[in-house]
Formats: sequence, structure tokens, C-alpha cells
Amino acid sequence: MSPIAKCMRVDQEETKTATRIDRQATEASNQLEYMPLQESIVWKAWAGWEEGMRLAHRQWEIGEAAVRMQTTGEQLTLVLKLGEGEKERYRAWRRCYIGAVG
Repeated sequence: MSPIAKCMRVDQEETKTATRIDRQATEASNQLEYMPLQESIVWKAWAGWEEGMRLAHRQWEIGEAAVRMQTTGEQLTLVLKLGEGEKERYRAWRRCYIGAVG
């Protein structure tokens, strides 16, 4: 490949990269807006409440599924093994949310 062809290819790649970055920046700025500080504080509180509700609902679903599984008998499934630190955190979480040691 000639030096001119290599240079043109590099220029084309730089142009594609710059275009992609410009598009991403435009998309990101389209998702932002200005709002008064006081309103943003209320909005952040609402967003936290909303996320908390989603988390609580998910935990309720997990608890409900665990209760249903206890009544249907044990069924095995294949999962990835946890590392030692993960096993300890899982056991602590399980005690807290399901009330059983696994």
C-alpha cells in the first residue's frame, strides 16, 4: 500500500471517529435540560424514591418466588460458581432477605 493510500485510510478513520463522537455528544446533550436548583432537589428526591420502589418490588418478587419454590420441591439449575468473597456476601444477603442460611 502506498503512503498516500495509508494516509487517506487514516484520514477516513479519523473522520468516522470524529463523526461518531459528534453524534454521541449530540445525543447526550439532547437528554439534558436546565432546571431551577430547588426543582432539581425535588426531582432527585423523586428519582431516589422511584428507584427505591423498583428495588422494593424486585425484592418482593424474589421473596415470593422463594416461597413458591419451597412449596413445589427442590429443582436444580446450572449457575456460575461464586468466588469466596461473593459466597460470603450472598449468605449475608440471603439471611437478611430470605431468612435462611444457604
